[in-house]
Amino acid sequence: MAFAHPCDVLSIATAALAYSAHAANHYSPNSIDGTIADLPNVQQKIGEAELLRMRSRHFLYSVARKWDESTSAEREQMQGELGAAKHSVVNDALSIVDLAMRVVGAKSLAADNPLGRYYRDVRAGLHNPPMDDMTIIQLAKSTFERHP
Repeated sequence: MAFAHPCDVLSIATAALAYSAHAANHYSPNSIDGTIADLPNVQQKIGEAELLRMRSRHFLYSVARKWDESTSAEREQMQGELGAAKHSVVNDALSIVDLAMRVVGAKSLAADNPLGRYYRDVRAGLHNPPMDDMTIIQLAKSTFERHP
């Protein structure tokens, strides 16, 4: 299934983060007292993923709000911002799912584990326009135009 909208990939990444946090709160290997949620390296990964989720959400909704409040003429000038939001959200979502999989470990690759599906579905966002390279080139060109 391909997800064209950045909200889709952000929702998937949010589900992956929730799954990994829940798993960390409940998995207690014999080698430690407590759960893996108590381990600093797991806390680091979950914290990084949450920061990416928050940043993506704020960026995406900020651009959406600007779109909603803009005239059609102003919207024509928003291509760079729309592409940047899509690029950032999709790539941050990929990082979130990767961090979630690192927390869960090899179990995340099991056929019945949703993280494998989340990983595949988030990657689908890379294949929807605008493509990353075109977004970056468009941003560079608009920067050059603003600063001749």
